[in-house]
Amino acid sequence: MNVEVTNQPSLIVEAGPGQPIPGSVRVYGLDPDLMFSLGKAGGLLQSILRVAVVATGAPIGDGLPDVFGGYEVLEDGVRFIPHFPFEWGVSYRASFDPRPFGRSEFSEVLTLEFSFPRKQDSLLPEVKGIFPSSDTLPENLLRFYVCFSNPMRRGRVETEISLLGPDREPAPDVLYRAPVELWDRNMQCLTILLDPGRLKRGVGPNRELGPPLKTGQEYTLAIGSEILDLSGRPLREAFYKRFRVTQAIREHLVVEQWQVVPPETKSRQSLVLIFPRPLDWALLSQTITIVSAGEQSIEGRIVIDQCERRWSFTPTCSWAPGYYHVRVASSLEDVCGNSVIAPFDRPLRSGRDLPYEVANRSISFQLA
Repeated sequence: MNVEVTNQPSLIVEAGPGQPIPGSVRVYGLDPDLMFSLGKAGGLLQSILRVAVVATGAPIGDGLPDVFGGYEVLEDGVRFIPHFPFEWGVSYRASFDPRPFGRSEFSEVLTLEFSFPRKQDSLLPEVKGIFPSSDTLPENLLRFYVCFSNPMRRGRVETEISLLGPDREPAPDVLYRAPVELWDRNMQCLTILLDPGRLKRGVGPNRELGPPLKTGQEYTLAIGSEILDLSGRPLREAFYKRFRVTQAIREHLVVEQWQVVPPETKSRQSLVLIFPRPLDWALLSQTITIVSAGEQSIEGRIVIDQCERRWSFTPTCSWAPGYYHVRVASSLEDVCGNSVIAPFDRPLRSGRDLPYEVANRSISFQLA
């Protein structure tokens, strides 16, 4: 897009390529001295250029929920790219405050409020995706994540969400009905658990009923259209995820088996991790981080694809030569709940095993 030349810094919202909704926030018109400082800011950029979810007219403050994303240092400014696209019907505030760099001429924080009003015909909520996304899933699958386009309302999960068996009838006693529905903070992602008691061999429900899913059978996770968003609107249409069940997986994650595809030095190519089997979609975005040899966290954007078997990381700034470490938290799991510590279906552990369990795993690579 064309930007008017000005001597004053300005904030704009830029359209993403091929997207119906703008994809980034940019501050431009910065002088060379400030740009030199910002080029060395690293992790400080998130405190200088901040984007938050906010109701229009709300006061500026640290209590606003931040939008998470990555940063690019440009020739005369900085661009913020959210990890997930901006949402229709949500109000945002971008703020730029370079005063931590001693720029006293900025007496006020530069701010921009923006939102993307919905068209009337797109108000109804929809299911955006269900994870795991593969159409073949292991017999001891632990959970599903159902993602919606709108913030949703509690109280309809038990009646509107079911797992249909091979006969297209609801399979009995398969889903775990939690006392409180398991929504994320934004009420847009619902966690659905299969009955853990039927997954663990030797436990009463497993001995009496067997596992929730049967290898070789086909099932359907059904999301009924009468589940409602916060405004009381039903889903545009019911949603069905069909899948076939394969053999159970009862092995812990071995980080050393991951394939690491390093980027080119002095580029912004993605670092890619390829896994032998699908991993937990939600945990993948929270439990893997990249740090430099000096333990400095590297900022960037994460993409998870290929049915949760590939994790890509695009840095905010170009890769410098040196050693890097991929840090993997011990809480990472695959789709069956098997962690980097041990399988989900395992005997009770003794106290001497606990110190090992809290330790993160690490993969190192070098860029020449």
